[in-house]
Amino acid sequence: MTSMLFGDLLTLERIRSLQESRSVETTAWRRLQLIIAIIGMFHTKGCRDDQNSLLSHVNEIQPRETSKIESKPGFRRMHEVIQHVGIASRLECWRVEAAKRGYPTLESFAESKPSWEILEQMANKLVVEQVGNGLALQKMRTQDPRMRDQVRENLLMRQQHFLLYEEMSYTLNQGDIGHMESCFLPWMFIFQGCGKHKYAAEFRRYIENVHFRYPKGLRYAIRMNILCNPTGKKGHFRAIDWVVEHNNLYIKRIYGGKYSNHTKTRILRESAFIEVFKNIRIQFEQMFCLKHKTTRHSPPNMKATFSKLQRFLQKNKTCVSVPGRKSKCCLPDVMMKDTLADDNMPPPHTHEPPSQVQRPTQQRWTGEEDTSPGVEEIDGEDL
Repeated sequence: MTSMLFGDLLTLERIRSLQESRSVETTAWRRLQLIIAIIGMFHTKGCRDDQNSLLSHVNEIQPRETSKIESKPGFRRMHEVIQHVGIASRLECWRVEAAKRGYPTLESFAESKPSWEILEQMANKLVVEQVGNGLALQKMRTQDPRMRDQVRENLLMRQQHFLLYEEMSYTLNQGDIGHMESCFLPWMFIFQGCGKHKYAAEFRRYIENVHFRYPKGLRYAIRMNILCNPTGKKGHFRAIDWVVEHNNLYIKRIYGGKYSNHTKTRILRESAFIEVFKNIRIQFEQMFCLKHKTTRHSPPNMKATFSKLQRFLQKNKTCVSVPGRKSKCCLPDVMMKDTLADDNMPPPHTHEPPSQVQRPTQQRWTGEEDTSPGVEEIDGEDL
């Protein structure tokens, strides 16, 4: 029997340290070899942030939040900034591309009812021209200083990171396991370049173990349990460590007692009854016909906010190259800064890594076990 444990970096480090301290034991049970430590996607998502060159754009959409975002924004506030600034930036890119085709605004372009082929052609062109690419950025940065646009270079880099973040968030919410795993490779380079070597090592360890070392049964179990859908609604998948944090909220804060009753002994004793407490509360609410138990706000209407930021982007020629434009700082291309073979990166596994790590195929997980031929597997008897 194998036990899968999902958690943040500190949890995984403690588990592996415990396993190493017991490595001299004679049986797999005493060596804690049955525990498989897996990085949690919720904590991985929370460690990604990039505030460079954002404050001027944030000031347009959230002028009262600028000081908080500049100091310690937190996950939720930074998540919204990435989404809102990214949406406005991409709309401005589409406006620039539509203007090249004779449409001054996006509204006039939409009224022309373009075909799907035209939209696909424009999207492919925008990916090449408006998203940072390692080799293309290196070529831009080696230009003559009179022709170089440093602001444009930073914006292309930011657009690339924003798209990678939103792609990862979307695949997590949709429960697309194969696509999610295909996003690991670029984030391994980004984490390594930013100095987050432990996250890069965990991603590399996950890919090696799940796609090259573990037997098929264990691979299937890990991939099918790395995400869950507590509500059963479409687009509401959550990482396992998110569920753990959610349960901790109920255990420690809501049903953990107060004052002298808020003790570790009480929390541990009543932690097994969290679902019972929740069901009793729901039954009472239904018995007394409490329809509006909480205030649920509708999603905010961001049209005016996006329009304001788009006018700011258009005024400053964000998506247009301006020769000789300078910037106070140039964002480094962290994906090209270091490689995974760097000696500074901690070893992901005690065994020798495979000769070639292939990027997982981008395909939606259908719930069926993968029967395609792979590389040599390890023996699963000790597991």
